[in-house]
Amino acid sequence: MDKALALPEILACISNMLDNNNIISCMQVCNAWRTEFEPRLWRSFTLKQLGPDDMGVQPNLALLQKNAYHIRSLVIEHMDPTLQDFFTQCKQLDEVKFDVQEVDDGDIWNRFSDMIDNHGRLRKIVINSVPWPMTNKVLETMERCPKLIVLETKMAELDVAATQLYLRLCSKNLRRLSTWDDDYDHPEFPEDLIFQEMRYLDICHANGISMDKQLTWLSRCPNLISFRWEPGNGYVDVAKLCTILSGGTCPNLTALHLLVTVADDDIAQILEAAPMIEKLSLPRTEFGVLSMNALRRHFPTLRDINLQFCSKVTSPMVQEILRSCANLQSISAESLAHSDIIQHPWACRNLQMFDVGIDVVDETGDDDPPMSHFKEVYQRLGQLTDLNYLSICSENQADTDSRDPIKVSLEAGFDELATLRKLTFFSCKTLLNSDDPSEGFKVVEWMVEHWKRLETFEASTLAGVRGDIGDDGNTTKPDAMDLLRDHGVTFSAFFSPGLDYDDDDDVDYYDGDAWTEQSDYEDDGYDMDDFATYDHYGPIDFSSDDEYADQYAQYMQLQYMGLE
Repeated sequence: MDKALALPEILACISNMLDNNNIISCMQVCNAWRTEFEPRLWRSFTLKQLGPDDMGVQPNLALLQKNAYHIRSLVIEHMDPTLQDFFTQCKQLDEVKFDVQEVDDGDIWNRFSDMIDNHGRLRKIVINSVPWPMTNKVLETMERCPKLIVLETKMAELDVAATQLYLRLCSKNLRRLSTWDDDYDHPEFPEDLIFQEMRYLDICHANGISMDKQLTWLSRCPNLISFRWEPGNGYVDVAKLCTILSGGTCPNLTALHLLVTVADDDIAQILEAAPMIEKLSLPRTEFGVLSMNALRRHFPTLRDINLQFCSKVTSPMVQEILRSCANLQSISAESLAHSDIIQHPWACRNLQMFDVGIDVVDETGDDDPPMSHFKEVYQRLGQLTDLNYLSICSENQADTDSRDPIKVSLEAGFDELATLRKLTFFSCKTLLNSDDPSEGFKVVEWMVEHWKRLETFEASTLAGVRGDIGDDGNTTKPDAMDLLRDHGVTFSAFFSPGLDYDDDDDVDYYDGDAWTEQSDYEDDGYDMDDFATYDHYGPIDFSSDDEYADQYAQYMQLQYMGLE
């Protein structure tokens, strides 16, 4: 047994299941374990911009240089000239994020150019809100990175020459481009400018590029798989977009994400012109009857659909999607009624994400529906055994009393969800009974007992999960917060603008509208309701990087003292 634990293959499997603190503990077992686990600790690293009170937090230069070879992902918040040798020693870098906000000394872009010029392995570069115009040199240097396939820029400023260099760079080997709120200067798209390798194109608030030229950009991507578009002016040239989609220009396009207000008849035209769609995101649009009619031809291929905040989407529409799309893996919508749920079984038995508010209205007109109605809904949800994300309350339900949401209690049949053994995220927002904290505690107690993979629970702090506080300031009843913490489950506090909250410095409230301000529509701690709807990289694999890069410096400074 002892020899087995010394095998690198066994230790590698073990390290994949550990967080940074556990890895550091393993490194103190013996020299062999330290040799094996140390590279894992350095896979991702952040050079933070430190304040006067943070001196000594970051490891010294010798320690950085010693472990530079192990770093695969590097975030740069501070471009210290003394670290140039360290940069050149990061020979195994796969991705780098440039997020420097310090005062420019006139040489920041040059130092960044010199750094990436020495790394032929780079596959991904992110430039995030760097407050100085991009130089020709840095763009030419990126163009020389032979393996660069992912580029993300946010709030980049490009003059006329830099704009053309940027487009030329994108036309080389890039497979994934995200441009967010970048400023371009009179871009030109000559006939020979073709983005042959581009598979995933995100154009969001591209300032300085007209609607016509943005669509020209799309038409020059013959192998495109996914197009995400958020025009800054809120206007879409539907006729030209349909011409591109129907003309065979992008025959492989299977993912379409339109983050702009589009009328029902315009959506219908777009869906009729598009190739067979697998992933569709139309949040905050006027998706309605005409759009639904056009969507039906895509039912055989549809895998993910996001219809959040679409006021014209009805419960029967959502039910039809669930009972007709056998390949569906993810759905987000506003509401689904019990009366529709029980009409037909769902075809999508492999669903992984369900983010739909449940309405349970008693058709007899009584104030309270019978408990059997709630149980029928939970039984149907319990059949989705592949679910890893479940949200049963929409923001509209959380903000208004006009709906009749599902009850979250064991008495109502919540325990029918015991079959959801793969669940990692659950949200009921404001639905826990705030009048009876003991009922909320029972639900939480049941969750941590039956959902062993649960990582995050989202609910309102008003919803009876904190226990009662006595006159002495102590909790007089069991506190579900402590129970969640003891089982390693993160509590995500849902904040509804329609409710009153006491100030609480211990809770970071979730703003229901915050998702509209995010640059990346992907999971960032499960705070956004559109988790897993967007494939950020598609088939490009950037796995195995630890999620706690911004804490590495502090971990190492505090823990390495006993390891030197």
